[in-house]
Amino acid sequence: MNNQNFALIAQRKLEEKRARALEKMQNEIAKAHRKAEERKASAEAKRGTKVARVLEIANLMRAVGRAPTKRSFF
Repeated sequence: MNNQNFALIAQRKLEEKRARALEKMQNEIAKAHRKAEERKASAEAKRGTKVARVLEIANLMRAVGRAPTKRSFF
């Protein structure tokens, strides 16, 4: 009888340990996903500002009729 109780307690502790490990792993995965989304949003914003700058230079070129004297567009 005593051995059965010990086995049940050990099994319950093992299940709790597995549950904690699973939760920790899921939290780490969620954290990685959030970080990836932040980096993606940052890259998209950076790309948007570059596109806006190129469009601004293109409009200037159309208005003036020639390329700007400064050759560095980016």
